[in-house]
Amino acid sequence: MASDFYQYDDRRDPKWGLPGDVRENWNNPTIATFFADIMTPGLSQDEIDMGRAMFEGAFESMLSGMTMPPELEAAGEWAEYWAPGCVEEPDAPELRLHVRLPKGEHEGKRPCIMYYFAAGMGGKPDYFDTEIAQYSADLGAVVIAPQYRAHPEVKQPAQLNDLHAAYQWAIDHADELNIDPDCIVLSGYSIGAMMALGLAFRLKKYGITPRGLSIVAPPVDDMANGPSSRISFASENLGCEERVITWHSFFGAINVARPAVSPEIIPNHCTVDDLRGFPPVFMHIMESDPNRDEDIEFCSKLLAAGVMTSMHLWPGTNHATFYSGPMYELKAKFYAEVENDIKTLIENDCRRPWSA
Repeated sequence: MASDFYQYDDRRDPKWGLPGDVRENWNNPTIATFFADIMTPGLSQDEIDMGRAMFEGAFESMLSGMTMPPELEAAGEWAEYWAPGCVEEPDAPELRLHVRLPKGEHEGKRPCIMYYFAAGMGGKPDYFDTEIAQYSADLGAVVIAPQYRAHPEVKQPAQLNDLHAAYQWAIDHADELNIDPDCIVLSGYSIGAMMALGLAFRLKKYGITPRGLSIVAPPVDDMANGPSSRISFASENLGCEERVITWHSFFGAINVARPAVSPEIIPNHCTVDDLRGFPPVFMHIMESDPNRDEDIEFCSKLLAAGVMTSMHLWPGTNHATFYSGPMYELKAKFYAEVENDIKTLIENDCRRPWSA
């Protein structure tokens, strides 16, 4: 790798958070991501399964005291569908789709939000039900969350193929779901955000432009060239070491740090020309996140290509700040802004098919 990870920028000290901020999720081992327990190269399947159980147990524990408000639960209903595999992978298995359908009257076709959950080595979209239900209720949208295949057993582009299959399924079933196939917003956090960008590149090949992307902290580059690539949390949050382990697990070691790998897989491998006609991107970036500098670079490329781009860098935050622990003022502000981004994309066609 380009960076010397033995000389990392240690961010374990909570002084990196906002002054006076006493939240417990700055670098709390109880919400550890367990990257090394699941994705270290050479693990046996039993070891992977054990690590995945630890990871999912942490999620279950984190969510155990959180219940969805009754009025929010009553605002929609859950449905499960199965989509056929991607056209680019003839032997791909069927794909589970976790879907939230809003209740109530709505004039015309509804917007659709594709929600891509984080991590990818375990978990399921159901862990994010409150967030999904809130978007659906507040925006009157059908939310589709694909259960894409887990790594490290399955490598990219299998997961991207699953997202592609889910998008095609939404178009094919637009009348059944009462959604507008020309108003589909891609959303996601972390690896889910990275794959949202990858899917936009994939769909571009097919002449399809989603309404826009609302994404949070995507790992867009594996070259590790920026100073933020040296940020470390000593295995208790996403740090530089964990990010490298993730790339090897998700892409395969042979593909890591190879510029020739497609931007469908590693988005920042793109050129400005590749981004001309790209859908609008609203991105949220965390200060103490190894992905920070590459995310800023990617947004700069979008701007150079004439793509409508919004970039919000949140000071005093790390990769997991807004996706762990209880609700507090800054976290509520973050979610409100993300929802407003999606609302903007739904209510306004901000796509610019022309070239800058």
